[in-house]
Amino acid sequence: MVDIFEKYNSKNEYIQQKGFFGFVANHRFLWLIMVIIIGFGLDQVSKIWVQTELAKSYPVEKEIVENGESKVIIKDIFYSTKVVEVVPNFFNLVYKENPAAAFSLTSSLPTWFRRPMLISISVLATLFFLIWYARMRPRDGLLLCSFSFVLAGAVGNLCDRARLGYVIDFLDVHLGFLGYQHLHWPTFNIADSLIVLGAIGVIYRTIKPLHTVK
Repeated sequence: MVDIFEKYNSKNEYIQQKGFFGFVANHRFLWLIMVIIIGFGLDQVSKIWVQTELAKSYPVEKEIVENGESKVIIKDIFYSTKVVEVVPNFFNLVYKENPAAAFSLTSSLPTWFRRPMLISISVLATLFFLIWYARMRPRDGLLLCSFSFVLAGAVGNLCDRARLGYVIDFLDVHLGFLGYQHLHWPTFNIADSLIVLGAIGVIYRTIKPLHTVK
């Protein structure tokens, strides 16, 4: 990744792209704003819908310490109440909460440490990709498009962690059509999908870089 960063910030002349990627390359910041607004909006609206329609809240008493004094507050805890089968034996919608990182990494860490750590990492990663996006010299629409997807997804999940303390996941893929109903891919969301699409684009461009003008 360092190699592609140096390569795409060099003073080499690159082939100008046309069509869709040409539009992205020539309007990079307009495109970034559009993708973040649409991607973030779809991600948050879908999560609110899932929490409203596929889960139910239960008030739970929780003891907290504030200004050195202990007090009890009422907090709503959501539990999944419904599973929507979209594609039989393959794809469902189900409400789940993930307080850890992807694939439940860091789940063994205490909450008081895990939450600020994940928020800090998300903020730093978002700033890193934003600076990289802004500094990229060649007008590579594919790479700019990929970075915009990563940024939109990162902002969506960051909002969840800062607001709720966990990320809402609801897209559930499994191998029921092969007779393995118990084999499920880790539940994910629209923000995760955007990040994966962006990562695929970055990997592709790393393997097949934009040609320079000879």
